[in-house]
Amino acid sequence: REGREAVNRYLHFKPLWQRAFIVAAGPLANFVLAITLFAVLLGVFGETVRRPVISGVNAGSPAAAAGFRQGDVIISADGRKVKNFGELDNYALLRSDVPIRFEIERGGKSLELVATPALVEISDGFGGSQKAGVLGFGAPPLIASVEPGSPAEKAGLQRGDVIQRADGAAIGSFEDLTRHVTQRGGKPIAFEVYRGGETINIVATPTLLTRPDADGKPKTRMLLGVAGGLPASDIQRVRYNPIEAIAGGFARTWEVLETTVYYLGRVIRLEVSAEQISGPIGIAKTSGQLAQAGAAGATDLPSMLLGSAVALIWLSAILSVSVGFMNLLPIPVLDGGHLLFYAYEAIARRPLGARLQAAGYRVGLALLLSFMLFATWNDLQRLSVFKFFGGLFS
Repeated sequence: REGREAVNRYLHFKPLWQRAFIVAAGPLANFVLAITLFAVLLGVFGETVRRPVISGVNAGSPAAAAGFRQGDVIISADGRKVKNFGELDNYALLRSDVPIRFEIERGGKSLELVATPALVEISDGFGGSQKAGVLGFGAPPLIASVEPGSPAEKAGLQRGDVIQRADGAAIGSFEDLTRHVTQRGGKPIAFEVYRGGETINIVATPTLLTRPDADGKPKTRMLLGVAGGLPASDIQRVRYNPIEAIAGGFARTWEVLETTVYYLGRVIRLEVSAEQISGPIGIAKTSGQLAQAGAAGATDLPSMLLGSAVALIWLSAILSVSVGFMNLLPIPVLDGGHLLFYAYEAIARRPLGARLQAAGYRVGLALLLSFMLFATWNDLQRLSVFKFFGGLFS
């Protein structure tokens, strides 16, 4: 009787298809959770997106070299429809040195342009940096606000001004303006400004300012005292009905999965560095940073908590997709490794030998531990832990 109960109870004695289904249920649950979280967030809160309209082009960038202009509307990238700027940024992010074919609309006509994202080190928005593929589409050289008492205010710059030139050099984006101010090193700058239908000339002298960065460390920079922004017409608030939210949940999950697979493929082919892979330390840091970012701009405690919760739930959905994908990798000790053994059993009509399975588990465990150590090493490198300890003994 006990033997019969064991056959019915234990996974090892179940039919092959049942074992495969049970093992695959784990990663499948991760994907279902991600779809659900994305769908709930989209259905309840909607999302704010930037229309795929070019507001600024950084001088010397791949976008400038390809011939993009202010006002161009991006229709598709490599045949994929582009609905907002976030999709475009994510697509270019991992495609450094890979030509992308764009279909754009300019003046009512359809054109084709090809641009190759450059691999550059960019700010992650939290005081750190990362290497990513960048096309060079920037914010317009539009002044959204002027800091009281700043050099910009004293010189007469106003909200709504559009900077056209600085010291005679064309300014195609707010990033161009920031770069020029930094390079001038506190010297007077002659600006050509478009305001209210006319062009005026203003001279402003940036000052040196030291402020703490996102990590609390003092950072010195040149201060002009202006902040950039996007025209209101470039921003859309999108609301989703339940069906659209569910479809959006599937779409976001697929985007994360596709990006993960594409990046891993390029790492395996040695086309990009694996230094962006993060472990538990990096995930913990990102969680804290996203919680702070979600609370930014809130004026009361409930709004701060809600913003932080939404940001963390979004991160949880992304991590759930990543965990599901990792579990499906054909590495023994992971679910994908079990499925690999079951595939062999289905083809050979017999299980893989116990010794080979044991050897596979040892190799799989070694690979998994090596990956975890590598990811943790990347995290510590990004936190400059080794530089800190090196400085203590130098």
